[in-house]
Amino acid sequence: MPAGGAEAIPVVRSLQRRLLMLAPARVRVERGERVDAVMTSLGRALFWKDKAKVQRMLSKWSAEDLATVADRAGKLERSLMFTPTPDREALGEELLAIARKARSL
Repeated sequence: MPAGGAEAIPVVRSLQRRLLMLAPARVRVERGERVDAVMTSLGRALFWKDKAKVQRMLSKWSAEDLATVADRAGKLERSLMFTPTPDREALGEELLAIARKARSL
């Protein structure tokens, strides 16, 4: 776990990048495309070692859930950036909330 807000921001931004890649793909799945067809269309935009993880995420997470996580990640990033003393625990709490949600899917 990063020690402070400045170190936590790259973690949050990494999460946001993943969400930005997943959200449009999940919308396509919800419109009726098969997960494997969507995965194939991602091509080189998806690192080969991440393919199995991304496929599981596309199968589990709804577009609505991804939007909720993206909103919370944005709020967390702003909080970390603009709070005089960044709340290290906020990052841990958000990541734990995401993990709990993923486990329940």
